[in-house]
Amino acid sequence: MNSSKATFISRKKLSLFIILLLLPFSLVAAPYRVAAVSDDDAFSSLLDDVLTVLSGEVTSPDAIAEYEKKTAEREDLEKAEELSSLRRSESFDAIESFGEDDEEITDDDSLVVEIVAPEFSDVEKSFLLQGDEDAFTYLMLRENLDLLIAADAKEDGLMTECTVYANGEEIHRNLYISSDDSSEFDSLLSALFPMLKDDEVIVRVEAPSTVSLSIDGEAVTLIRSVIVMERGEHLLRFTSPVYETVEMTIDAEEGLVVAPEFVEFPTSRLFISTLPYDAELYFQGLKSESHFIPEADVPFQITAVREGFAPLLVQSRLPLESINLTLRPQWMEDNDIVERAKDRFYTNLLATIISFGCYVASDSLSGIYTDADMAPAVTLFAGVSFVQLVELFDSMFDYYQASRLGI
Repeated sequence: MNSSKATFISRKKLSLFIILLLLPFSLVAAPYRVAAVSDDDAFSSLLDDVLTVLSGEVTSPDAIAEYEKKTAEREDLEKAEELSSLRRSESFDAIESFGEDDEEITDDDSLVVEIVAPEFSDVEKSFLLQGDEDAFTYLMLRENLDLLIAADAKEDGLMTECTVYANGEEIHRNLYISSDDSSEFDSLLSALFPMLKDDEVIVRVEAPSTVSLSIDGEAVTLIRSVIVMERGEHLLRFTSPVYETVEMTIDAEEGLVVAPEFVEFPTSRLFISTLPYDAELYFQGLKSESHFIPEADVPFQITAVREGFAPLLVQSRLPLESINLTLRPQWMEDNDIVERAKDRFYTNLLATIISFGCYVASDSLSGIYTDADMAPAVTLFAGVSFVQLVELFDSMFDYYQASRLGI
């Protein structure tokens, strides 16, 4: 009885473990699959930047409603196919219970943009770039896509003319200077924004590339100096090894441009210690006659050079008061040192075996053929064997130093 109870408890624990294991997968947001096609590499990169800015949760009511409609239609189709299969197999019990275990659909699941790259043939791409609605409908169904974007970009000299289709409808047409696509980026972002976002705004942040940004405690990445955020108040924190930290509270709204004032860290005196001490120093590419740098603005670069040693290059984005540089001898940078030592050891090992073999053979023959005067040969092979044995021990020691000590 106790054994049965223990088995029941262990099975219950196992079931609980499986439920807990699968729970995170059930809480994962549903993917909103987006793909983009273009016949121009530069415009493809532009589209990638726009979609990266718009990544994250899908909040557009129209996009959510369309996703739910498509999901319901796909589930109905799968159920119809399953029921048809049961009827063909004459599984009457399964037909009677069909649909009883269907889970109720809830609206708690969120949608998150998932950028995919399906393989389209050249013919399929040509139809998409023409805005053919039938091609969009077919390929979206085949690749299980929620949003399919096709951009037909034609470069003519200094200008590029583009036409952008989304799910078969033209949403954007523009002519812009090919070398400056900043205005085209803004226009394309504005055209695609309502298809994925609602109650959110595009905010432009003007900050140097060395500055990191966090919003409400979460690190974010700026793409072409813009970011999408919810309306309302947010705490922005700018950190950098070059500038002092800046914190500011903003009220996100349409057309907001955030341009904080950054104050550089005060420059400090830098002392450079080198081993060996007489290494030549180059600070920011210029030779320094002293180990003291009066003003070490960050980021900086130091190069230490000395004959017989490998050059050492050090870069820092943090303000420092002192830095220690240790140069490695040139022979330590030789990656073939171990291979050469190993080849020498095995060569001497083979030569030693041969010389001792010759010595043993000549000594044995001199004992068998006493009339033959083989003493000079025996003496010669004995001397060669002794010299070769000394060479073997020397190469073995070198091999040990190269493999274990790196010298």
